Amino acid sequence: MDRQARLLLIAGTLAYALVSVIVVLGAAAPMDSFVYELVAPLAGSTFAYITELGSVRVLIGLSFVGMLFWLWRGQRAEAFRLPIVVIGTLVLTQLLKLVYGIERPLIDAALDATTYSFPSGHASGSLALYGLIAFSLYRSQRSLILVSLMMLFVVIVSFSRVILNVHYFSDVLGGWLVALVVIVISEWWIRRKET
Repeated sequence: MDRQARLLLIAGTLAYALVSVIVVLGAAAPMDSFVYELVAPLAGSTFAYITELGSVRVLIGLSFVGMLFWLWRGQRAEAFRLPIVVIGTLVLTQLLKLVYGIERPLIDAALDATTYSFPSGHASGSLALYGLIAFSLYRSQRSLILVSLMMLFVVIVSFSRVILNVHYFSDVLGGWLVALVVIVISEWWIRRKET
């Protein structure tokens, strides 16, 4: 693992540990309330549709579509990496939810919000899929517009969970950090295979 990847892995892991301690101690509540009050006026049916872009079935489905695209382009490692990172991130997130057992602000089956709150699966899954696609496009010097669009998906899907009041903002931060760590590990694995 090169120095940058190692530093990012350590920083992501430590940041996740810090956020989880803050969440468990209840110290994230002021920040969570502040962010919710900022975004709550945006609530509406639009975000109920946007949040579906982070649902398990959409994330896994799109990861396999992405896999087919990269296979078609002859990038086998990237092709298999995408669904492995997405599914791995979603499984790890669900396991972490069971470890922490933190209740949601609102439980709503219609919004795919029935499990524990921390970390957010929609946030981790959207960064795993759309963020990894953005990273791969950026690294291969593809359109900056596509890279920006993918990162916009990460942000709007993640914040849709806070806007709809089914997650706290700290859940989103935790989800992003989980995905970041998984992506860094996958990057190390890809680079190792290439050498």
